[in-house]
Amino acid sequence: MSSTSRLLRQWWSATDSKLLAQAESRLLDALVKEQHTTHVRKKFNIGGLNVIEFHKTPAASAADRVSNIQQHDHPTTIILTHGFGSGLGFFYRNINDLLISEKVSRVICIDWLGMGGSDRPPCWESPLRSFFSRSSSSSPSRAIDFFLDPLEHLLQNNSNSDNKHEHGINFHPNEKICLVGHSLGGYLAARFVMRKNNNNANGSNIKRVGGANNISKLILASPVGFQPPPPPGQRLPSSNMPPAMRLLDVLWSANITPQQIIRIMGDARGKRIVHRTLRGRIPHLSTLDVELLADYLYHITVAPPSGEYAMNSLLEPAVASEGRAGVYARESLGGGVMTEMLSRNGESKIQSVKVLFGDRDWMAFNQLAAVKEMSEMRSNLGIDANVHVLPEAGHHLYLDNTDAFIKHILD
Repeated sequence: MSSTSRLLRQWWSATDSKLLAQAESRLLDALVKEQHTTHVRKKFNIGGLNVIEFHKTPAASAADRVSNIQQHDHPTTIILTHGFGSGLGFFYRNINDLLISEKVSRVICIDWLGMGGSDRPPCWESPLRSFFSRSSSSSPSRAIDFFLDPLEHLLQNNSNSDNKHEHGINFHPNEKICLVGHSLGGYLAARFVMRKNNNNANGSNIKRVGGANNISKLILASPVGFQPPPPPGQRLPSSNMPPAMRLLDVLWSANITPQQIIRIMGDARGKRIVHRTLRGRIPHLSTLDVELLADYLYHITVAPPSGEYAMNSLLEPAVASEGRAGVYARESLGGGVMTEMLSRNGESKIQSVKVLFGDRDWMAFNQLAAVKEMSEMRSNLGIDANVHVLPEAGHHLYLDNTDAFIKHILD
């Protein structure tokens, strides 16, 4: 994009990276409440990722935390990763509730590359499929690596090695990590722990050290990807789909994203649509919460397009012949795939996997396949793997039923 085009886009959308960062800061300043504890917030850009680290108290320095770990006191680091089109600010209700637990040393929130406040590589470097055909210029594996390689780099920061970052986030070799992913972030988190050493698509030689190999617990919150897509003979052809699904199929195939539609609307109309959509999807939020979250969501939505192109690189909508519609991962986690990949990763330290759905969750069509996968994991790998349904919760269960969501992370 030329500098002139970029300036015109910023003028039309009334946004830029500075305004996005300010919206994020306003949201966290106002809504991450300090109750029964104090915390310190630090913001980093590491390998292009927007990362915010919350320490429990000002006195809990990195040196103190490493010393505690070395003395066999093992509080857990919680890493929170968001879903498609979202950002780390959406976890605002969960941060302090996690920090007040004695089981937690710190909370790290991460924006995936090309989303939220992270760097936005230009579209030709992003997981972009062809606009004009269903053939892919970015395979699912390459799209996965687009997101996972920067996360791998972040977690390589080992406090006892040459990979240590003087002004960044470091991980002790004995540090326990709980990786939490929501929706598409849940799919990517699962794919991350399924990785072996040297297992990225570009063939680079990666030896996992530091936090990358210390993930002991995995929480997949309303994840996409367990239910395999219906095979061609068991899905409705586009010509037989309802008009709304047919339109979605056309837009999806052309990689026309929701973010592009909001960008076209411009500042005033775009903000109204974002506000109305947020209020409709999460109606129980307070007026202040909606105002701050909608402003933040608008800015991360109209930021330069990049990671959003993973939409049809990784996922596809389909209607099964019996009429069930859904969004499926092109490379499923179900059918024994996740269990098989974890069995091959001899370096994995995963002890517990929880898959969470809301009781009115549109992703719940993945539940049966997830139950079968967790059963295989228990039987074949001895991992404590289970599926849980949270009451009074939809797809955004971390906001709908915060108490139950936190309980499952801490248990």
